Amino acid sequence: MREMLPVNATSSTERILTPKTGPNSDCDPSTTVHVDAFLYDEDVIDNLCDEGKMRRNYCEQCGSKEISPLTFITHSASVKQIKYIFCHLLPSLGGKSVLDIGSRTGAVLYAAHLYSDASRIVGVELDKSFCELQQKMVDKYGFSDRIQILHKNIMNYLQQLQEFDVIIMNNVFEFFMDIKVQRQVWQTLYKHIKKPGTKLITVPSIEESLESLQLNLKLSRWLKEIDVKDVCKQSNVLLYGLESPDEDELSSIHLYEVLPRT
Repeated sequence: MREMLPVNATSSTERILTPKTGPNSDCDPSTTVHVDAFLYDEDVIDNLCDEGKMRRNYCEQCGSKEISPLTFITHSASVKQIKYIFCHLLPSLGGKSVLDIGSRTGAVLYAAHLYSDASRIVGVELDKSFCELQQKMVDKYGFSDRIQILHKNIMNYLQQLQEFDVIIMNNVFEFFMDIKVQRQVWQTLYKHIKKPGTKLITVPSIEESLESLQLNLKLSRWLKEIDVKDVCKQSNVLLYGLESPDEDELSSIHLYEVLPRT
């Protein structure tokens, strides 16, 4: 897949917007690097920097020694994150269905196939070229028995949302929709994701996403966040060993359960 995408793992057909509000509103397009955490872990990025194909810093004043770190943004989950989700965070998915909203390079889909017994795994992706890329991987590695790729806007897939037991949204809207559209999407998801017991996995937290949008949704009537601190702590040891676990990478993943509507 690295050979099929540029180093920044973006598509020429997608539209990336710099957030104007929220936790990533400080991203400067000129000093922000898009990198896919599934395709490029820290070791690979170090190699790319050594080869001169990527930089970690930029010069604040040309010709001086005043340098600052570039901002790295990923729109995919890393290998450790998807192992954590399917091997530690979620219960057994035998006979269950999984939906990834904004499936991009397909990392979550492949992990669901490899690390779980989910009977149905669906990726909904707005960008056609990423859908084609995912389909090539699904066909190449024989994942088509359980994985389905849909080239759709999630707003055109609302009636099917109640069919899924797990719905995953990883940094899915903020860099690709303006504020007005983001508000509309969240209000619509609030209305249509209503099957009790459905698990939602999000990065960042839903509270953080909605805070910058100034939406007044009654979250306490819709979702219950599940405390996963102990699971996260144990998983850090298992996935990273005892050497400097990157707690932020896993603690940024939030798990919710949909409550019965009253």
